[in-house]
Amino acid sequence: MAKLKCPSCKSPKVQLIDSQTNIESKKSTSLNLNPLKPFTVFNHKEKKKKKTSSGKVALGVMTGGTSLLFTGTKQNKGNEWHCTNCGNVWKSK
Repeated sequence: MAKLKCPSCKSPKVQLIDSQTNIESKKSTSLNLNPLKPFTVFNHKEKKKKKTSSGKVALGVMTGGTSLLFTGTKQNKGNEWHCTNCGNVWKSK
C-alpha cells in the first residue's frame, strides 16, 4: 500500500483537513408542540446530503438516463489534505 505524499515536496508528513467536501447540510427550526417538553420552545434539526453533479445530470438527460445507471449523480470529490512540511493544501480523490 502506497503512503500519501505531498504532490509539491513529496513529504509524507500530511494531515487530513476535511473529509466531507461534498456534503451539504441544511438546518431547520420549528416550533415545539410536544406537551411533554414544556421548556423547549424550538426544535432544531440538521439534514446532511451529498451534492449532485450538474454535469452528470446533464449527461443523463442527453443519453436518456442510461449513463446514470453506471455513474450515478453524486459528486466524487475526495478528502482535503495539508502538508505540514511546506504548507501545501490539495484535494485527493
